[in-house]
Amino acid sequence: MSRDENDAPLIEARDMSIIIAGIVNNGVIVPSEALPEGAQVEIHVEDSTLEVPPELREELAAWQQASANALALVERLAQEN
Repeated sequence: MSRDENDAPLIEARDMSIIIAGIVNNGVIVPSEALPEGAQVEIHVEDSTLEVPPELREELAAWQQASANALALVERLAQEN
């Protein structure tokens, strides 16, 4: 077992998970508190925090409608043959 400068045993933490919240600012993740240098991180995006602007929602709806129309056309042509 490793010991520190006072001869106390060092305890190693492995596979320990700590959750640190943060935000994205100009595409860069900004944690709510400092992270230890060299820490390995895994990023999970909470769905509830994603906001889709109205103009993008409209564009996505248009693409979905175009896809549905294309599928209907393909199915109709398949039935004709």
